[in-house]
Amino acid sequence: MEQLLQSLRIEPAVMGMQMALFILLWISMNHLFWKPMLQHLRARDNEISGAYKTVSNMQHEMETLRSDYQARITQIEADARAKIQDAIKEAQAERERLLSEAKLQADTIVKQGAADMDREKTEAMGSLGGWMSDLAHSAVTKALGAVSDPAALKATINRNLAIK
Repeated sequence: MEQLLQSLRIEPAVMGMQMALFILLWISMNHLFWKPMLQHLRARDNEISGAYKTVSNMQHEMETLRSDYQARITQIEADARAKIQDAIKEAQAERERLLSEAKLQADTIVKQGAADMDREKTEAMGSLGGWMSDLAHSAVTKALGAVSDPAALKATINRNLAIK
């Protein structure tokens, strides 16, 4: 083997020294570079996985909020529809009440008008009867001259004219 080492010009002392230096360099690089680098990479992996978990949680929360929002919107629309229907029913009831009041007032006015017309008719007939009675009395008096019992003549005229 010594011959092989000499033919390749390898000196065992230099080679041992190089091996010792390599092992020393390996240990120092492990402590100074690789361990901190691996710790940094692990921390970075943890940050990235944490960010993905945060994104996933936020997406889940957004979906939950969105479904809650849609449920609220649906409930609000249903409440609005119900309130509109209630308002329509209330308006229809009020319309019916107002129509019945108007009809009642109209009936009252018509009855009052009919009573007023009957009263005025009676008054007019009475006035007309009185006028006709006076006219007939005047005509009889002019035709026959002075009558001995004007009250009896007036009563007879009124009976014949059917004036009370």
